[in-house]
Amino acid sequence: MRPGRWGRLPQADLWLHGASAGDVRALQPLIAALTARWPEATALLTTQTRTGAEMAQRLCPALPHRAAPLDLPWIASRAVAAAAPRILILEYLELWPRQIAACHRAGVPVVVVDGRISHRSLRVAPLLRRAAGRLTALCARTEGDAERARRLGVPAERVFVCGNGKYDALQAPPTPSPELIEALRPEDGPPDVCLGSLHRAEFAPALRALAATGLRAVIAPRYPAETPHLLKLAADLGVGMTRRSTGGGGRWIALDTIGELAAAYALAPVAIVGGTLCRRGGQNLVEPAAQGAQVIHGPAVENVALEAEILRGRGGWRAESWEAACALAVARLSAGGPDPRAAIADLAGATARHVARIAEILDGGR
Repeated sequence: MRPGRWGRLPQADLWLHGASAGDVRALQPLIAALTARWPEATALLTTQTRTGAEMAQRLCPALPHRAAPLDLPWIASRAVAAAAPRILILEYLELWPRQIAACHRAGVPVVVVDGRISHRSLRVAPLLRRAAGRLTALCARTEGDAERARRLGVPAERVFVCGNGKYDALQAPPTPSPELIEALRPEDGPPDVCLGSLHRAEFAPALRALAATGLRAVIAPRYPAETPHLLKLAADLGVGMTRRSTGGGGRWIALDTIGELAAAYALAPVAIVGGTLCRRGGQNLVEPAAQGAQVIHGPAVENVALEAEILRGRGGWRAESWEAACALAVARLSAGGPDPRAAIADLAGATARHVARIAEILDGGR
């Protein structure tokens, strides 16, 4: 969907926004909880990316969905007037200054859920300070995020530590379909390892290290559009790789589709999570853990520090390089390890806390 089609926003009591596919997946349990709490309320979901739109259609097909309006003054005001929401709920840290200002003028409360405030966000604090000060509530993931939110300019009395709703979304992980099981079956048997959410800087070292082990693998790039680069690297190494979307066998399968990684993790006993062996701070560690896979990650876990700590010694393993990660995958295939699902059960509950804060605003509120 093309961004900026604000004129087509339907009226909705609850306006939820998640930019990407991961944001939409994290919002799914909150959407279910809100519609159960206020069954008479109308809801709207907006996204910004193509993958976000595809995930919205996959996970929330009955919910009206639109592309997010551009954050321009004349568009933001008219978008808020068109939707006329009782509340705007933003996932992660989608601080749209003009959209928040338009809500402020219209008396519409704005709540951030699953709020993650990085040190990088603080570098642009002057640009976000006014918008942060207008938030009705910010539900932070951790105490560290809460502290940085206050430094960003959110009034202290409006900052709450509620956890991360994506963990609630993963308590009932998707089951692989027969089609997916068949499509992700390498030529000599089921996959030994799933490499998930690899960033481009990780492609070459990951594939070289993996080739040395001879393991059968499912490999998911962080951005499916970069799959051709994966295929070329595999060909240069002399290893057969095929796309999930086209099939055809091969020792490695490239997962080039949207929304199937969580289920794909169920097919291999070991997962190596990308973004942790480059300067990206780590991708979701709980997604493979929810499927019972032994989870291997690198040292760069700034984005998922809590997940890494929860899993340490409980089905999570750290490696300092791709060579070490792939060698550890071989060892875990032989020795197994603790079931990580017991560890991640401790992370659930953020959705209920989010709903409680939203109820205070809508039912009793400010």
